[in-house]
Amino acid sequence: MSDIMIAVDLSSFSEQLITTGLEWARKMNANVTLFSVVEIGMGIGLPEGGPVFTDDIPARIREVEERLETYRQHYPDSDRIKILVTAGSPKNETLDQAHSNNISMLVVGTHGRTGLDHMLLGSNAEYIIRHSRIPVLVIPYNQYEH
Repeated sequence: MSDIMIAVDLSSFSEQLITTGLEWARKMNANVTLFSVVEIGMGIGLPEGGPVFTDDIPARIREVEERLETYRQHYPDSDRIKILVTAGSPKNETLDQAHSNNISMLVVGTHGRTGLDHMLLGSNAEYIIRHSRIPVLVIPYNQYEH
């Protein structure tokens, strides 16, 4: 049996990303890991919640787990969905967890940042695609607009 990891940042796009990832999981008869990373940093207030101060990490992990549990409960196959939240760099943690947990396919989203945002923030999805040893399904944030 396959395992799919759906990596989300809890932005407004996360629900669409989870729905698409779960559709693929059903087609593949796969178990699912809903995954998120609490980004550690200087607390400078970047988009999607941004990095948090070190003292806030355990509380933030619990908060993210609770939000993912809310998403999980909306799906009929919720018993095949587990939740995993770690702290660190989103792109590195996503790859580390996917590779160490024998995930068969990774589902990530892209916010479509360009210009200065892309230069300053980089692209986690781009990095993951370039460094992953497993297939990566990238869902564009605006997939339903076309």
